[in-house]
Amino acid sequence: MIDLKNVEMTYDDNGVKINALKIKKLDVKTGEKVAFIGSSGCGKTTLFNLISGMLTPTNGKVIVEDVDLTTLTEGERDLFRANHIGYIFQDFNLFPDFTVLQNVVIPMSFSKRYSKAEMEKEAIGMLKRVGLDGKKDQKVKTLSGGEKQRVAIARSIVNKPNIILADEPTGNLDFKNGAKIMDLIIQIANEEKATLLVITHNNSQLELFDRSINIEELNEAIK
Repeated sequence: MIDLKNVEMTYDDNGVKINALKIKKLDVKTGEKVAFIGSSGCGKTTLFNLISGMLTPTNGKVIVEDVDLTTLTEGERDLFRANHIGYIFQDFNLFPDFTVLQNVVIPMSFSKRYSKAEMEKEAIGMLKRVGLDGKKDQKVKTLSGGEKQRVAIARSIVNKPNIILADEPTGNLDFKNGAKIMDLIIQIANEEKATLLVITHNNSQLELFDRSINIEELNEAIK
């Protein structure tokens, strides 16, 4: 369950107050698959960063899995994210000189739930799930864009999160690979019974979700 109440996000730009996000209310039910749409700069990524605990709002409450993230320290938010949230980035956000396996293992070290042997076993299992177990020892910089996104997906789900956030996960891919990646994300969310939130500019993908939300209509800061 995700519940935002009277959330505001403001920035100070050389003494000028910039209103980036102002949302009175947003609810996402457990297990829902929701697409977020809207033009560039309307606050979509800021919203996801608030839900993940990477940012804290200027005002308001961000409640995720019955925990108000605004009451946690940065370290507590990091641990919460490691154990409950998988984040798939548009630009992959991988370590190019690390191997595929090393990239997937990284979030497991933050969760503090696994031994070294368990981490490698779980990571290889996730790579097999996305069709990349045969490339576990390759450096990420040698992979194609579609393969990099598959590594990013494996990394995001290796801790079995309750919530998956995907920020334009097909934005850097061609149509064919983008469709395959989105189908894979939906499939994994269904199998894991995870809540799925996806930012997308591809209207043809909206039918895959339970509902879509236009952030431009939700964000009072840009009205």
